Amino acid sequence: MAVISKLYIKILAVLLTCLGFSGTVNSCNGNRLFGGDEYGTPSATYKAKGTVVSETDNTPINGIRAELTQKYVTDSEEKFFNIGSPAYSNKNGDFSTEGGTHSSHEILYVKLTDIDGKENGSFSDKVIEADFSNAVFAKSSNKWDRGKAEINLGTIKMTPAE
Repeated sequence: MAVISKLYIKILAVLLTCLGFSGTVNSCNGNRLFGGDEYGTPSATYKAKGTVVSETDNTPINGIRAELTQKYVTDSEEKFFNIGSPAYSNKNGDFSTEGGTHSSHEILYVKLTDIDGKENGSFSDKVIEADFSNAVFAKSSNKWDRGKAEINLGTIKMTPAE
């Protein structure tokens, strides 16, 4: 009876190895032959910067909120979801906003909102496409973390609100 149970264990070990359980067992034991298991979704950090100016006279606009977003389209509307902390343009109109998301999103959007009312002039909200499809990613681990990509959107003209 002892011979059958040892044979049974050996057959079971071979079957489990063939089914791919050896990588899990090896990584749990600290023997990372294949680099170990990773769980989650591939991600990256994205940074978009630019300068906001008035469409009428090209003067820089201070206090415009810039948010890096993803766009989701439903049957009835487009929705934008913030993926980082908002940034605000300075007196020169410069802003830099950053966020992290799944690395499969190569097209993101920067949503620009005038939040200070008439203080620096009133401007209509604007959404700018930020195309990261050709961006170079720095500090990548070549695994789940794709690294950090940055693009410059240049000068963005905002329309005065009525």
